[in-house]
Amino acid sequence: MSLAKIITLSIELESLINQIYLMVSDLSPEEKISRELARLAGEEQQHVNLLRTGRNYLTKAPEVFGQPAISDEEVLLGLKKAQELLAKIENRKLLLLQMLEELRELERDFEKIHLNTLIEVQDKSLKKLFRVLAGDDGKHIERLSELLESLK
Repeated sequence: MSLAKIITLSIELESLINQIYLMVSDLSPEEKISRELARLAGEEQQHVNLLRTGRNYLTKAPEVFGQPAISDEEVLLGLKKAQELLAKIENRKLLLLQMLEELRELERDFEKIHLNTLIEVQDKSLKKLFRVLAGDDGKHIERLSELLESLK
């Protein structure tokens, strides 16, 4: 799969996670948790925007990119897991605690993908972009863990 396709799938994945956070935020009976999930959704939208910037950069300066460091299967698997979680939430098959636990697991998967730098980039500013994504995923894991603790 081409690098452009992997980035496009990653944009789709981050958009889906944004949608999931918003949905869980709407379902949360606790205002504090709802607000935090809405903030996380906003950060996922920022990830979408960063990836779009990366995709635009790829179109304009493909020579700064190397080969993908992850397989398209990894991205597709993440997308499938996110779609399955969305379906469970839509069908009301999970309690809030379970939704947050599954979101935390997804964030752990994404952190690994981003830590593998998603792609091998030669440009320093693009490397920074993917480090930011991985760092944000780590922060999301921590914040979800805090929300989970507050529910126990």
